[in-house]
Amino acid sequence: MELQIGEAFSIDPGYLVTERSAVIGQSGSGKSYLLSVICEELAANDLGFVVIDTEGEYAGLSDLKNIAVIDDIEPISTDEDWVRKIIEKSQKIVLDVSETEPKLIDAFLQSVYRVATEMFRAGRHRQNPFLVIVEEADIYIPQKGHGLDILQQISRRGRKRGLGVLFATQRPALVNKNVLSQCNNVFIGKLTLKNDIDSVRIFFSSLDDARLLTALEPGQFYVQGAIADPSFIKVRQRNTPHGGATPTIPRRKEEASDLAPDGGVRAVEDLDKAEHMRVRLALDTTKGSKKVDYILFDETKVLRALDSKKRKHFKFFGRSESVDNCKLLMMPTFSVCVREIKKRLIGTRFHDYTVLIDAITGEILSPDGVRRRSKNLRLLADLNPTQLKVMDFILDRSGTTYAKLREALPEALSDKRVKSSLKKLEERRLIGIKDEFYFSLYDISYPKSLASESTEGLQLRAGRVDNVIKPKLSKQQLKELIRGLYPGCEVTNTNVIYSPVLEVLYADESSKRRVRINALT
Repeated sequence: MELQIGEAFSIDPGYLVTERSAVIGQSGSGKSYLLSVICEELAANDLGFVVIDTEGEYAGLSDLKNIAVIDDIEPISTDEDWVRKIIEKSQKIVLDVSETEPKLIDAFLQSVYRVATEMFRAGRHRQNPFLVIVEEADIYIPQKGHGLDILQQISRRGRKRGLGVLFATQRPALVNKNVLSQCNNVFIGKLTLKNDIDSVRIFFSSLDDARLLTALEPGQFYVQGAIADPSFIKVRQRNTPHGGATPTIPRRKEEASDLAPDGGVRAVEDLDKAEHMRVRLALDTTKGSKKVDYILFDETKVLRALDSKKRKHFKFFGRSESVDNCKLLMMPTFSVCVREIKKRLIGTRFHDYTVLIDAITGEILSPDGVRRRSKNLRLLADLNPTQLKVMDFILDRSGTTYAKLREALPEALSDKRVKSSLKKLEERRLIGIKDEFYFSLYDISYPKSLASESTEGLQLRAGRVDNVIKPKLSKQQLKELIRGLYPGCEVTNTNVIYSPVLEVLYADESSKRRVRINALT
């Protein structure tokens, strides 16, 4: 008995049905399609399972006579007699929980675990292995926040009770890492976000191997674990209709034609009307869940940039891209009020101004929030004041000896603190040493004066938006960074404003790609 999952790829069900497994892949990678193929194979081999279907994507499996789709689980969520029956008879169930409260899903899974435990104690678990398939695992077993604890219990203790669990997620970076790392088998489809690729690196021998995920086509998966040696597979064609397929609207013939009335090729100078409407809705800042101040942008320029970033295909190939989806992201920027002490012959004066610093990377931005005025400054964000002073001196002189460094730094800094700072910078691999000469291992640059970056005239507007990204740099880190790199400067206040970025999903007949367009540039 084998499950024919892919083209020239089959697996022993014993390594899947009672094990911990994961199917990972971003939207459009074929993740739900693969899960449906697995369900078809389990049904064909009379193996029991239940699918926690969060979006109603698996309704098409009901075309197979031995798979039942249930859309109301409240009457059965605590019916342990019914649960015992589906396990003992190896029934195949799809639970459409798209409109179900999490507490009912939790109650049902608790019933499954209790029944499996009773069967384990009676010695009947080996005859009735049962697989629990959970879509959108990042919702039910999140890395942060509250999920369904019962799933972690099934993951840890289900195997000896004859219970297997198969998690599926588009965002592995958001899934509980303890659960993910314990999966004996993984199917990983296309991933392009860095955080997601980093979260699955534990399954690869090198980062270069993990980066291959960005080039996978829909339906291609990297497989590893008890089921198979590491390999790339192509999922076979499924037998039942795909409930998760993205709907498409055919264009009218006159819209689809690329020929002008005179028989020549029609010039494509603007976005499709439907795309225009979709983009304008994404750019609308009069609606949304959160009110923020954002840097004013030119909507016309955004639409022009959107069109210019489409791939240009030869018309005789019959291929062209369209905007499949788009959303406005609000990226956080610190508006930092700085007070600089200016010592003069008679008295001391204060100079107050405001600068912009990227709250994700720590980079200093130009006064209009557009250009980067620093490079790799994020590498210095966690250094203490002494380490920053030492690093600043090394960068300013493109390297130095300890004697010159000691001579330039204030006498109040002891040799012990300076040497300790050099050692820490070496350990962090920020600096190297050769023949007693210290030098930077990175190209790090930043303006010598913050006053030149004052944001006089910056235009802001208030609006209501969704997709507001949280800062990664803390305000305390920001204060220490400015104090260390700019002696005499203190942060008096910090506000968060937002820089608009349009995230666009382009699609043609065979592929999709995601692009971020800075609305300011």
